[in-house]
Amino acid sequence: ALPHTADVILEAWGTDLAACFEEMVAAVVDTCVDVGGAVPSGHRDLVLPAGSDDVMLLSLLDEVIFTIEAGEGRPVAADVARTDGGDLAVRLLLADRASVTATGSVPKAVSRSGLMVDAGPDGVRGTVLVDV
Repeated sequence: ALPHTADVILEAWGTDLAACFEEMVAAVVDTCVDVGGAVPSGHRDLVLPAGSDDVMLLSLLDEVIFTIEAGEGRPVAADVARTDGGDLAVRLLLADRASVTATGSVPKAVSRSGLMVDAGPDGVRGTVLVDV
């Protein structure tokens, strides 16, 4: 997390796109929930249509924020894989709401401004500006 006047800037990276997106989900969740000790008790499966990496990251984080706010459980982790058709298959691992501790405001949205996904020889790095 990096400082920003009214929001939070998150950076995540991984060996590939799926690993980077898994880390970004963990970073967004960590802005508002302490999941230490939480045990996943369910899941929510998503298929995000193939598109630019930026658009797929935005779609994924929108779903994560929706799940934090309105889901039956709180997301504690994600498993992400690219399908043969280029879509992203995502499984959000959910813990019972009573087993996690709120630590801050639930994010409102991810801004298109500052959104970046960059693949390089050392892996994939993503940056997002989250409105809290």
